[in-house]
Amino acid sequence: MTTTDTISAGSAVRAASARVSRTILGGCVATMMVVLDLIVYSQLIFSGPLAENRTAGLAAMLAAYVLGGLVFAVLKRDLVISLSYFGAAAIVQAAIAATVAGQLHAAGVTDPDAVGPIVLLACGAVTLLTGLVFVSLGTLRASLVMQLLPYPILTGFLAGVGLLLVRSGVQIGAHIDDAVAVVSGLFDPGAPASGLLEPGTLGRIALTLGIGFCAFTLPRRFPHWSTFPAIVIASFALVHLGLSVRGLDTAAAQAAGWLIDPLPPGPLLRAPAIGSLSGLDPALLLPVLPKIATEILVAVIIQILYVVSVELDLRRAFDIDRIFVASGWANVLGSLFGSPVMGFDRTSTLYLHNIGGGQWLGRWLTLAVTAALLLFGAGALGLLPRPLAGGALIAIALGHLLNLSRAHRTLLPWEVAVAACVCAATALFGATVGFLTGVLMAMLIFAVQYAQVPTIRRALSGAERRSSIIRDPDTAARLREAGTRTRIYTLQGFLFFLNGQAIHRRVAAEAGTLRVLILDFRDCVGLDSSALVAFRKIGQLAEARGFDVLLAHPGPTMLRQFTRNGLTAGPRIRVLPTLDEALRDAEATLLAEAGISEAGAAAPFARHLSDQLGCTIEPGDIAPYVTVRDLEAGAVLMRQGAAADALYFLEQGLVAIEIAVPGRPHMRLRTTTAGTVIGEVALAQGGERTATAVAERPCRVVGIDRDGLARMERARPDLALHVQRFLILELAGKLTDTNRLLEVELH
Repeated sequence: MTTTDTISAGSAVRAASARVSRTILGGCVATMMVVLDLIVYSQLIFSGPLAENRTAGLAAMLAAYVLGGLVFAVLKRDLVISLSYFGAAAIVQAAIAATVAGQLHAAGVTDPDAVGPIVLLACGAVTLLTGLVFVSLGTLRASLVMQLLPYPILTGFLAGVGLLLVRSGVQIGAHIDDAVAVVSGLFDPGAPASGLLEPGTLGRIALTLGIGFCAFTLPRRFPHWSTFPAIVIASFALVHLGLSVRGLDTAAAQAAGWLIDPLPPGPLLRAPAIGSLSGLDPALLLPVLPKIATEILVAVIIQILYVVSVELDLRRAFDIDRIFVASGWANVLGSLFGSPVMGFDRTSTLYLHNIGGGQWLGRWLTLAVTAALLLFGAGALGLLPRPLAGGALIAIALGHLLNLSRAHRTLLPWEVAVAACVCAATALFGATVGFLTGVLMAMLIFAVQYAQVPTIRRALSGAERRSSIIRDPDTAARLREAGTRTRIYTLQGFLFFLNGQAIHRRVAAEAGTLRVLILDFRDCVGLDSSALVAFRKIGQLAEARGFDVLLAHPGPTMLRQFTRNGLTAGPRIRVLPTLDEALRDAEATLLAEAGISEAGAAAPFARHLSDQLGCTIEPGDIAPYVTVRDLEAGAVLMRQGAAADALYFLEQGLVAIEIAVPGRPHMRLRTTTAGTVIGEVALAQGGERTATAVAERPCRVVGIDRDGLARMERARPDLALHVQRFLILELAGKLTDTNRLLEVELH
């Protein structure tokens, strides 16, 4: 083996070792996130009277997570995905569990050993229904249909859930039953604080809020994968250092509320809750049917948001329907144990991909750790500080609240007002009432503004629809050939998430042949903020595939939305005020890539006649019958209303054709380049000029009037016949172009 081979082999080994190390690191961080979520959501759902059933709940969640991970490993082998439980759905699940437990207590069933299995069965029933909905949507490829809730309502609902999560986070972190009562008591002079607070409660509240604030702000201030794990480790060490200084051992710290309740030694694996199905009275589920429907809808929407968010962050497209199928079967299996709803997780999946490149080893590491906790015991989790668990929940809550606080930057004023109303209803009356409020407001919005179903009204190529610039025949022919790389989509109606995704899919299907995409918004009545996700994905696709996106005719409000969301800041996206200017821009791009000057090369009249007629005409042959004029920029070649008795051939330069409209500035009809004819109708029939021709830059123009043509007919009838044939060809060509344009407009 040569020295070079040895060095190459060593480099390959080091690269492979580095990849494995990153993958293991990514798996460790993702595992930390998953385990923390498991503890937090078990504390959230099995709280209050259900606290004694927390171990059974955690065991059910661990078993469901392992089975769900295996389902994803089988059904989504092409994509490394991490699972987790949804915070917004967990809030609703906690309300369902509390309601069922309350009914049992009212019926005289208070034994935790009897209450726990029934509550798990109720939770499992909700998860089963959710899983079946997931599978149905994915199988029918209709998952995106569920994104009917307008973005402002979703923002307000999640912000209201965020307030509920803050309350739950404080209760978990401080080990208190009612955070609102404690806070109210602090500000009520007539309520003795000592009756509400145990020693150390205020300290735990402050520490919980501090950890939650740091876990939310620091990863955004320092966007590195190690920031959040460092916060978790530092919080863990800080609490245990304080406990050590105070001389509290683990049992005493758990009794004092600083650590989560101890877990029993030994395996957590339990028999599936479905084995106790005979003990579940279906009547117990009737009062919680609205909550069940709420949780199913919330879970579907959260799943869609997470998938779309990761698509944008990783710049790759996922098969969202297959993800729904995999999530659905994972929940069906999890329902056997009474687990809450789970699915595709955004944060831990991004950690796996950003640190370890999304290798399969990271996913299996997470599954191995959760399986070990299930099979060999999770007693070590009893060392987790309560303020850390509560702070993690508060960090999630602050993310939802931040979206609402920033709503005024991206949403319209009425959208912000709607979001605030839904947030208030959710926080004051619970997730179910808040969600129903949002649904009712969504129906109102759909009735008022979404009456028209928007779509792509027309799709043309650059060969079918050209700009108002008239070019010489050779350049026009080459532009028609290249024009197939330009697509013009005429959009209409009101754009929102569903048809925005349809536009993105249409663009993705044609991206391989695109050089310029023109989106004409002239017939659009508005743009919902949720549709901006589709346009951001189109922008990312343009950067990846190397084509330009031109936004034509956006209204003032629409343009503000594009600007506020950063869509116009990309190098591939430009805004043009009219479709014609967008077509000009596209044609200039194609001509520049073909090495053709946009203004056109100099085109002597005699040579042009020879090329078009297939004969030889020398400049001296036509010189006695024509006039040559040199125009400075801004000079008028012919004026609207003047006598029309001559045609002009533009040998060099650019000429703008304008029409005067009473009470308005001159309207530009077209621009002609070198090698084109102006005013040919005048030579055939006379009359008055119908437009004004102005030189845009220095021009050289050859003119032939009716007197010159008459002299040519007498002296050179053969040459006059050639000129008349040329005139017929020009009129026929322009008539053909006009018919093609009319046909396009009519269809």
